[in-house]
Amino acid sequence: MKLKQIFSRENVKFVAIFTGSLAGIIVLLIYLILPFYTRQHQLIAVPNVCNLSYSAAEKILKQKDLKIVKAAEKYDENFPPGFVIFQNPEPGSTVKKGRRIYLTVGKGQRVIEMPKLVGLAERDAKFVLSDHNLRVGQISYEIDEFLPDGVVSEQSIEIGRLVSVGEQVDLTVSLGVEPTIYIVPNLVGKSLQEALREIKKAGLTLGKVNRQKTDKLLPNTVISQSFEAGLEVDRGDTLNLVISQLKHGIEEQSESWSR
Repeated sequence: MKLKQIFSRENVKFVAIFTGSLAGIIVLLIYLILPFYTRQHQLIAVPNVCNLSYSAAEKILKQKDLKIVKAAEKYDENFPPGFVIFQNPEPGSTVKKGRRIYLTVGKGQRVIEMPKLVGLAERDAKFVLSDHNLRVGQISYEIDEFLPDGVVSEQSIEIGRLVSVGEQVDLTVSLGVEPTIYIVPNLVGKSLQEALREIKKAGLTLGKVNRQKTDKLLPNTVISQSFEAGLEVDRGDTLNLVISQLKHGIEEQSESWSR
């Protein structure tokens, strides 16, 4: 075959088309098919490690060739300390091997130091408890020879003790020194709680509490008392009360008192 025939226009065109097609196939293999094939063997589903201990989560993720990262720690009463609360990427997500999995680990229920309440006014002590996310429990009132009226004399949880958020704290509040003369206080119009406090402060004893239905007063408001206000009586004398009750509906007892 002559050289001129070999390098004819038709042959050159065929070779060019063949070479171009082959190059295109190679490019397709390198940039599209081969990476896709490779990724298919590298991609894995992220396992669910929430509600597991950090050590257990670490073991599972390492078995999947994934890297564990403790991203944050958070107080959460629903999870024991050291257990996984949240993970990113989420369970079931498809990722490459070696991908970092970020975990938020629980620190358990938040604890705080019990603040000092003794020596504070009752109102201030309630504010302090609220600021520390603690609950006011039962409040009792007692005669105290050293602390003035209205000051906290005892707290049910000792100062500095570690307590959980939301814990209930009972208080004892001073009524001041015991009176030398026992005078009946005016209780009409006061709430039952206020009346009980005044009775104890006056050195008297609460007797019978009768209820009278009315819609003109708030529930548990004192309507009448068995002794006239201002009357001098003996220490520990019994004072009976009549308090209001709604004509319809059920009343709530907001606080328990010791008589």
